[in-house]
Amino acid sequence: MTRIAVVGLPNSGKSQLCNSLTGTYALVSNYPQTTVAVTTHRVNIEGRHWEVTDTPGLHGLFIQSEEELVVRTLLFERPPDVLVQCVDANRFRESLLLTADLLGLGIPLVLVVTAVGESARRGINLDTPSLGRFLGLPVVASSRPGAGVPELRHLLLRTVPVPPRLDFGATLEGAIGRTMNLLSASAAFPRASALLLLENDLSFVGAAVNGRSALLEEVRTGLAGTAPRLIAERRNHWVDDVAGRVSKKNGGGAPAPRFSETFARMCRHPLYGLPILAFFLGLVYVMVVYVAGALSLFLTVTVTDPVVRVVGILLPQGFWKDLLIGPHGLLTLGLFNSLTTVLPILSVFFLVFGLLEDIGYLPNLAILTRRVSAKLGITGNAVIPLVLGFGCKTMATMTARTIQSRKEKLIVIALIAFAIPCSAQMGLSIAILGAHGVRYFIAAFGLLALAELVAGLLLNRLIPADATGQFIQELPPIRMPRIGAVARKTAYRLLWFLREAIPIFLIAAAAMFAIDSLGLLALLKTALKPFITGWLGLPLDMVDALLLTFARSEAAAGLILKMSHQGVLNGAQSILAVILITTFAQCFANIAAIFKEVRARAALIIIASIYAASFVYTGAVHALLAAAGGALGL
Repeated sequence: MTRIAVVGLPNSGKSQLCNSLTGTYALVSNYPQTTVAVTTHRVNIEGRHWEVTDTPGLHGLFIQSEEELVVRTLLFERPPDVLVQCVDANRFRESLLLTADLLGLGIPLVLVVTAVGESARRGINLDTPSLGRFLGLPVVASSRPGAGVPELRHLLLRTVPVPPRLDFGATLEGAIGRTMNLLSASAAFPRASALLLLENDLSFVGAAVNGRSALLEEVRTGLAGTAPRLIAERRNHWVDDVAGRVSKKNGGGAPAPRFSETFARMCRHPLYGLPILAFFLGLVYVMVVYVAGALSLFLTVTVTDPVVRVVGILLPQGFWKDLLIGPHGLLTLGLFNSLTTVLPILSVFFLVFGLLEDIGYLPNLAILTRRVSAKLGITGNAVIPLVLGFGCKTMATMTARTIQSRKEKLIVIALIAFAIPCSAQMGLSIAILGAHGVRYFIAAFGLLALAELVAGLLLNRLIPADATGQFIQELPPIRMPRIGAVARKTAYRLLWFLREAIPIFLIAAAAMFAIDSLGLLALLKTALKPFITGWLGLPLDMVDALLLTFARSEAAAGLILKMSHQGVLNGAQSILAVILITTFAQCFANIAAIFKEVRARAALIIIASIYAASFVYTGAVHALLAAAGGALGL
């Protein structure tokens, strides 16, 4: 079996290339940190067995983040047979710095230059055949996603050559050779290991020097402590030389700013960015409330109601009728709640959210919100996970591993879990609030934003300070959305929902039916009635929704949506229900991610505090609305 590892800068097209190469699918987005873990696919192409590994973003073998350490560890401990590097034409020089490191591994290497068409439109042309001849390795040009894959497959089916290494000059080469002699016999990639030791990469522990640390220090001293600078200068000189040979700009002078660049700057601007954000929020609101609402109503009238009527006619009163179409029936609360209530809303919301991902808006939103985030003690790479939380809390929590500061990591993970709704929660919440009017939507999400701000300020004060990072955010170009890619991503997410959620919806409905039949639900409601109807100001049926959150938050939100449509919830209670479910509901995947990213004690404190804060804050909002609801028009 041939093992192939796909590497490259963040957001350079690695996952897209793996999808096209293997025929499998993983989520692809126009922003960094989409891939947060190593994924492997096994495929058979023309009788050859391949193991293709997609990796998180990598800038170089000198490690700058935990996810980069994962990639380097993979390369050193389980070296692939072939490396495929995605070289972003828009970040050509930065990509070449990674290429310089990969040349030192001595692994067969293929370069796939992505976004060639986009860079050409910006007036930058890359001569990829000349690049291949100069570097002595195969190069494939990809003008658009998926292009160049047949040529890449043809190359991988043949023998890929080992590229020539980068010569660092007599002085450094002598130091590299002496350092290689100090390494243990089991050290992987002696040349690359020697370079990392000379650069004093503190994260590098893969090449023990067998107690010869003093000898290694002698080698460093012989370079007067300038080894890192000399190595960097040689790499930069090499990059300039390669780029000068194969990269050319069309026309003279600086090119005029394109609309995409102007629009990206406006998205980040503290004044213009706010109305753009308001426009996108309004688009999401209109699509979910009116388009998804109409689709849900159509499915209810044409599917749910006729089936329920037929089952009601065919079955007599009793156990089976209640099991299928009762308040906690397998069909009513389980299957149809997922298919005709939740699925239409998620379809529309995933489609709109996919468009925002594909055009590259989310990283610019992270820049727009950085000033507020700084007040919460969040800087550096800690901003983007918060924004990604609106897509998937679990993935956003996993991207927090790139944060160097322990304080910032704890704050970010807690805020993601607390009052940020994931895409499924947000879509359903908009539908719940939309039934009463846009001001309820503004009020509910404004109160959730206030909860995040207060929680962030408290955490910033309570958690001891440590080293903070600078704000460094890679900004992908604003692009026209690729409708086919967005549609495929939407379909992938919906299929995932159908595969993962429907069984849980059915199991949750069966469990609720059993609890109700045994009388346990009535006892629980009796015990919680003063708290639910008094402190929270919600109808007693909210107990059902809270129980469903332990199975799936979408099931609970779907039940609340039905309650809103049936008039059980008024406008103010819809606000309270959305706040309660958003802050209270924690999917098992996100809880597992929290335990994975922080210590067990910290994870338990975060989760327990969130549950307590959810009830306290919802009750406080109820008191506020009761006191001032009339004046606020709610």
